[in-house]
Amino acid sequence: MERNLKIFIIMLKPLHSHKPAISTTFIPSERPDLIEQLSKITFDKKDSLYENYVNLNWLTFEAISVYMREGDIVGFSTILKRDKYFDKDEVRILNRYYEMPKMRRTSKVIADDHVCEMVLQQIDMAKKLGYSKIFISREKSLRYFKKFIHNLGQKTNTQWNVSDNRIRVSHGSEQYKANLCY
Repeated sequence: MERNLKIFIIMLKPLHSHKPAISTTFIPSERPDLIEQLSKITFDKKDSLYENYVNLNWLTFEAISVYMREGDIVGFSTILKRDKYFDKDEVRILNRYYEMPKMRRTSKVIADDHVCEMVLQQIDMAKKLGYSKIFISREKSLRYFKKFIHNLGQKTNTQWNVSDNRIRVSHGSEQYKANLCY
């Protein structure tokens, strides 16, 4: 029995990030090389969110973050300003968050190190662009979203206010919202 327990413990993944990648955040017009790479990404039509990722106009986002591993983009998200649904000085970070299948988590770690780094970069970029209100939102599972935001806050030394009610973020989409507290 003791031997089996030792084998089980060795098989557990570490609590730190298990699929590291380097996060880079940039203004779309300043990195045509990365825009070109992003434009060449193909998405699986079987993915339930396929429609969210095809035909993206990368130049319309305030900023873009990419995960890079060995020179390849393995994930991305954007900073989005949407005048019709957001306050004048408000942006959504981790918008259109996507990880390639080889990047997707296989453990129960919530708010991996690379996600935390991306969030910190996007907060910094949003502030540099003059935005004073920053939020993250998700459509599904308030319980998971709260856990993610809690872990994110602890790992990044940031504080967030999560609403139990959904808010409209686009035509036909209401999501749970976590506002960054200053």
